[in-house]
Amino acid sequence: MNCHVRNMVCLSQRSQAKFRIILPILILIAVELVNPTMSCKHENCSQNLHRSLKLTRLMRKRTAELLKIYKVSQGDSADLICDMQMDNVPVSTVTGQTTSERILSVYTHLKEFLPHMRTVMEQQKDLNPPTNPVVEGLNGMITHVRHIALRVNCILQILQPNIPVPEPAERPTRIPPAQNIFQQKAYGCVVLSRLQELLSQAVQEQKSLKGKLCKRTKSG
Repeated sequence: MNCHVRNMVCLSQRSQAKFRIILPILILIAVELVNPTMSCKHENCSQNLHRSLKLTRLMRKRTAELLKIYKVSQGDSADLICDMQMDNVPVSTVTGQTTSERILSVYTHLKEFLPHMRTVMEQQKDLNPPTNPVVEGLNGMITHVRHIALRVNCILQILQPNIPVPEPAERPTRIPPAQNIFQQKAYGCVVLSRLQELLSQAVQEQKSLKGKLCKRTKSG
């Protein structure tokens, strides 16, 4: 085994070991933060905003860690495939002129990413052994991103209590019917990269509400 291969194997083993150590901790934290059957009415404004922001920060960090592990698992072409331009992946840019429009944009994008994450997870199951840490990580993240979307939905209901929140379709959009192995690897890397960017923007948008949203709600 040459030095390059040995280093790659060691890096992969260290990444997998680190992932298996922190995953149970992250799951426990997320369970504490989010009740999947929660109703927006069960928590006050400040509680929901605090927990939503905390969970979003946690998942932003987790996505960055999972992306590193993903790149290691794809081999020597990782840098090349992650720089590819792909039109069939949701954009990560939050848009809108008003606060409500921007929070709605965060919510819509989170929902759009869910089917793509599920597709990447299924592709990774075919490309790697069942114990692949990327598959385990994606499985947990799908649940947590859905929970973040639920809390962002609650924030939207506070921002615009008399306007129904539109529900984007949870189905893969513009995904080619067939992808070769190289395309699948690139697709997964782009999905995770853009998701990380979206979560970073989601953190900033929710931080901008601190001291404003709930204060305004109380005074109203």
